[in-house]
Amino acid sequence: MPPKPLFSPAALAVLGILAENARHPYEIRTLLRERGLDKTLKLKHATLYDLLPRLTAAGLVVQDDPARAGNRPERTIYRITPAGITAVKSWLRDLLGDPAHDAAAFAAALAFMFALPGNEVAELVSRRAERIDATIEEVEAGLAAASGVAPIFLTDHTYAQALRRAERDWLLAFAADLRQGALSWPLADQEYSDDDS
Repeated sequence: MPPKPLFSPAALAVLGILAENARHPYEIRTLLRERGLDKTLKLKHATLYDLLPRLTAAGLVVQDDPARAGNRPERTIYRITPAGITAVKSWLRDLLGDPAHDAAAFAAALAFMFALPGNEVAELVSRRAERIDATIEEVEAGLAAASGVAPIFLTDHTYAQALRRAERDWLLAFAADLRQGALSWPLADQEYSDDDS
């Protein structure tokens, strides 16, 4: 398993794109921009060029020898390794199922959830919804205990509760749609094979 510093939404996005196909850095950056992930993840241009050598050193990607197409400059193609696929799947399971991660990390996980089977994603987001529901109940109990506090001073808590409820409800509806087949899984015929699937 890679060192923890590599566990980031940016690393997941790069590995997720490489799991689809081997690519050179400019192509990875273009796809991140086309999919809106550069803004969602707040990726800077240099992040990608800093991240690829670290992913390579961790054994999650390998680079091919530089090649030239026509008059274009030489480009190094990166491809994901079986260890990289294992890392993607592991990170997805953690990010999809645990609400402790921030919104950007969860958005990255949703963007590349197709590396896992749809029924597993449904289970993971259901687990996330259960954990959020437990937090909602805990906070509600705290708010009830603070009945002597003027509501204006609890606004930050009630706002956070509204966000939690909205996320929980969305997650439950999303999981139901997956289970009922209302949403198709676009990569159902593509295998993200690794050593421990």
